[in-house]
Amino acid sequence: MSTPTKTTPAKQFDYERAMLWGDRLRVLLNSDHISSGEINETLKEKGIFIGSTDKSDTVPLLSACLLTPNEFKRLIGKSFIRESGKKYSSDKLKLSSAEVDWKTELLNNFDSVVGGIELEGGREFASEPAISVDPNGNIQITYSVRMLDFSADFIEQEIVYPGEIHLRQSGDGLEIEASKTRTSKDTSKLNDAVIGAIGKFYKSKGITTSEKPESIVFDDFTNSERIRFFLQLTSINTSDFTFKEIDNFEIIRDQEAGALPKEQRIEWMDGHVNKIQIKGSDLGKVFLLQEKTYYQYYYLVKMTATYAFKFGANAGDCGVEFAFSGKTSRDDNYSGTMFDFSIERIPRLEEGSKNQVRKAIIQKIQEARDAAFKHVKPQQ
Repeated sequence: MSTPTKTTPAKQFDYERAMLWGDRLRVLLNSDHISSGEINETLKEKGIFIGSTDKSDTVPLLSACLLTPNEFKRLIGKSFIRESGKKYSSDKLKLSSAEVDWKTELLNNFDSVVGGIELEGGREFASEPAISVDPNGNIQITYSVRMLDFSADFIEQEIVYPGEIHLRQSGDGLEIEASKTRTSKDTSKLNDAVIGAIGKFYKSKGITTSEKPESIVFDDFTNSERIRFFLQLTSINTSDFTFKEIDNFEIIRDQEAGALPKEQRIEWMDGHVNKIQIKGSDLGKVFLLQEKTYYQYYYLVKMTATYAFKFGANAGDCGVEFAFSGKTSRDDNYSGTMFDFSIERIPRLEEGSKNQVRKAIIQKIQEARDAAFKHVKPQQ
């Protein structure tokens, strides 16, 4: 692995005078470097509101607009260091014994465990995978990936995507939970490669019972179980973290589930609707989420909810998005996609407090996610 180097955005492009539109802008927007959410946010700033976040709908609209230098700079600036838009997911490895010293083995052999991992072309490590022990005594792995020659047809750019993996003992001491943070498809692949390498190493040492990590994926559930799992995430009610309301959700009609019941409020979907995105307030009372008899006919693939928190002197509301992510095709096949979540909205706090609040929210959501999965799939 190469020596880590500090990365700064390339200076060749003149942001102050740039007025990009049409095909030159379309190349950038259709790339993986700019997310659907960033495009949608820019459209809203220009007074254009559209119900869809699909790039097939939003890219033509934004490409037909002129971006001012400031708008373009904000759009690109979010991609230099992708700290925002972090998504969180977890894998688990079953330990052969609660007393086995899995931390020391990994700390002593980390370089050889991850040494064979390679990045795809056009990528290199801005900072190589490094292992340490965090203040709680758990294992932390950090790294960052540099993307080179970004949209080289009209802008030379370098983008750095950070990634993290935290390992801790859980499940009454019989599991290692690997909490993964990703900021791009590349960090998602690298997280999986690192966890896969650790799993093989642990199995070879007899530390775990299997080398393959377990995660929450779309195929773990029936349609009804999947909706119940999402809704179970709204049952949080503690003194410091409480569910308030569902902000939006997205369902996709399961074409293999048979004809819908001949009832006026739902039969209109047959033959006319494939995907529905519903936004509003107090959406937990919408019949699509309330009536269990309808659950079998559609997939719930995404939900955003608001929670109230009070951690010491810091209090407010936050928005959390839950989704099955990683779909590689444009169709509605979500098989193999992994459940993750992201913090979409958090109030203005002091920088030090904001980091602590974010960590506390992540922990609360992880606990709720694990409890929800056990509630819906107790046998697993």
